[in-house]
Formats: sequence, structure tokens, C-alpha cells
Amino acid sequence: MREDVDAIATQMCYASSMPSVTSSFRMSKELQRELSDAAERTGKGKNAMIIEALLKYLRAMERESLAGEARRQSELVSRNQHDAGWYGLADTSGWR
Repeated sequence: MREDVDAIATQMCYASSMPSVTSSFRMSKELQRELSDAAERTGKGKNAMIIEALLKYLRAMERESLAGEARRQSELVSRNQHDAGWYGLADTSGWR
């Protein structure tokens, strides 16, 4: 579902007259070839694919950061003597 939202946001960005900036970056010839092949297969523009990938990466980083903060706060609370009893009951198997 989130991928659809990102794709729609990307399309809206180019469909409307939102101001944009140009950025440049270097990539290997192999990565450029893969991008071109993927763009051709999907019928999407390379620029749109790069923006979608960047949005996904940034959202994932944000989720990872929030999850890390939640773990940190949970561990701080678990050290509190008043609440220490619940820690043994908590399912922490998915924590990294």
C-alpha cells in the first residue's frame, strides 16, 4: 500500500507545477545499466524510479529510527525497579 502512495506522490509531483531542484550524483555503469533496463521493463522514467527508491529508503530509515527509539525507551523503562516485573513477561524476541 505504501508503495502505491509513494508512486502517486511521485506522479503528482511531476503532474503539477511544484517547484523542483536538479541534483546530480555518480553511479557505476552497471547500476546505470540496471536502472535503464528496469525503466524499460516497467515503462517508468529513470528519474521517477530514482525518486521512488529514495522515498522508500528515507521512509525505511525513519521507521528504523523510530523503532530504535521505542526499543531504547522500553529498555529504560524496564530498568525501573517499580516496573521490573513486567519485563520477564514481555515478548522481546523480535528486538534487534
